Amino acid sequence: MSARGFFSKLGTAVVAIGMLGGGALVAWNVFGQAKPGGECEHSLGCRSFYCVHHELTGKEQVRAAHGMCTRECGSDADCKDIGATCVVLGAEARDDLPPFGKPERACLRVLDGP
Repeated sequence: MSARGFFSKLGTAVVAIGMLGGGALVAWNVFGQAKPGGECEHSLGCRSFYCVHHELTGKEQVRAAHGMCTRECGSDADCKDIGATCVVLGAEARDDLPPFGKPERACLRVLDGP
């Protein structure tokens, strides 16, 4: 096989791998990430890329048993569809989120409590 034929096949393989990789990323984004309100372990598991491991008990933000995919909000109306309340995040809750682009306010699940 000539060098020209080898590089032609190599180029075809690289393009095919790139297309398959792109398709896998799209499928992961559509089917592999939880919607806001869904359970998560890490922020990459959420469509919003915000996984918070805190809940609201009364007015106190406490550590949750499971993470919840959240989203940025401006009022409680933004969180109504996921059964949460819009709150200003405390320091510990903000630490749950990725290092850049952290929202000031996000939806947190409300637990019955004092």
